[in-house]
Amino acid sequence: MHKLTQKGVLKGLNHENIDFYLLETVDSTNTFAKDKELLKNFLIVISERQTAGRGRHGKQWYSPDSGNIYMTIKFKDKNNIPLSLIIGLLISESIESVSGKKISAGLKWPNDLLINKQKVCGILVESEIINDEIEFIVGIGINYALPKKESWRGEIDKIAKIMPREKLINSILHAIIYYAENGYPNWLAAWEKRCMHIGDELKVISNNQQDEDVGIFQGVDEKGNMLLKTSNELKSISSGECSIKGIY
Repeated sequence: MHKLTQKGVLKGLNHENIDFYLLETVDSTNTFAKDKELLKNFLIVISERQTAGRGRHGKQWYSPDSGNIYMTIKFKDKNNIPLSLIIGLLISESIESVSGKKISAGLKWPNDLLINKQKVCGILVESEIINDEIEFIVGIGINYALPKKESWRGEIDKIAKIMPREKLINSILHAIIYYAENGYPNWLAAWEKRCMHIGDELKVISNNQQDEDVGIFQGVDEKGNMLLKTSNELKSISSGECSIKGIY
């Protein structure tokens, strides 16, 4: 396993705007970032291993020391675009760019990336209000190699030679920082173009497991809400209210 280096990860970035931590092990990169004050425009945390990685709704994110990507970037976002969707879009574009378009990563609403219908990336967006300003903590986990096999865990270790881990991280950081500084016009159309289940029938289950809807996924609105066409109506559903089944 090739160890990450600060030089490679931050290549081409303005170091004066970044506080950077490259760790061997940590409980959670998001938790570590939360505990650090945002003194520059961006705070970046990368670790080779997490002992308590987590995903949406408090779910555990399996994080062995096996050459995967565990990273968090903390910053203030003035763009008023749903971050979980835009970050997924930027990572998908980075994977395609770094692999020379040999790999295509589709998007699953709201925050997963899939290759060959297998999950390879999860995103956890958290926020805090500090001195009346919102600071976002964006955690990213990407599966390069996992010793423990489970059906929902995708693997891209076989193609790591054409998409080196360090180069992919660098590309993702460039994309996120550029977005934070410049926005992303027409993001919605770009996201929907990469979404894997536009027009598909999905089962939508509320977080309390009490309610269930079945309908056609029509896309998302400007707030990032799912647009689901049921037999009776077109519903706008927040990612904080539900999960969807039947994609992988």
